[in-house]
Amino acid sequence: MPKKQVYIITGVSGGLGAELATQLLSEGNDVIGLSRTDHPVLEQLTGAGQYSFYPIDLTQADTSVLHEIISALQTSPPESITLINNAASVTPLNRIEDCTDEQILANIQLNITAPMLLISAFIRLTAEWPTVRRVVNISSGSGSYPAPEMSLYCSGKAAINMFSRCVGMEQEQSNNPVQVFSIDPGMMDTAMQRTARESDMALSAYFAAQHEEGNLVEPASVAQKIIDLISSQHLIKGELQKV
Repeated sequence: MPKKQVYIITGVSGGLGAELATQLLSEGNDVIGLSRTDHPVLEQLTGAGQYSFYPIDLTQADTSVLHEIISALQTSPPESITLINNAASVTPLNRIEDCTDEQILANIQLNITAPMLLISAFIRLTAEWPTVRRVVNISSGSGSYPAPEMSLYCSGKAAINMFSRCVGMEQEQSNNPVQVFSIDPGMMDTAMQRTARESDMALSAYFAAQHEEGNLVEPASVAQKIIDLISSQHLIKGELQKV
């Protein structure tokens, strides 16, 4: 019986995370979802792949869940294991001086601190595994283009892009390097995009126009492209890549 491919995905309650989980499960992979709430459909899916869900608030710095997951897999490591850092928040959409301390900290914790902590623990805890190990960080074009009232989100994605490159360089010196990738999925028709276009920020009209003109891509389509990229090994390690 072939060994399983395991995917740990943050932010599976909707959007791209839910689509990635759905499609990976349908292809016979095991998926472990991390988010505050589960997607109602995922636990009902039947197929060759197994689904597990761990409720976690990623705005709170804690890697104990990842320790639990890796420990459970320790006795029989999978053929490959991939951590997909998908969870993110575009809010608050405001001038930085009008953001509360709590809003700033929550955004940084989710968009920057959580993926950094998870990646650090993932690399360390699987260091001795004879396994293909990957980290896929879901980025955004916002990490390359500054925008008013989006300073936190733009800065978070820029930080993850640079972090991916740095860790990728570190891993090149390892005997069994973790493959680190950063992917810009483009503008999708998700709740996050709806939040941006319905907000009062300066660029809300631009985001609304993208929706009205049909320029948004469905998350299902993007998820399949990302899965195809991972499977084909055409991703460029460390560098930001668009789907």
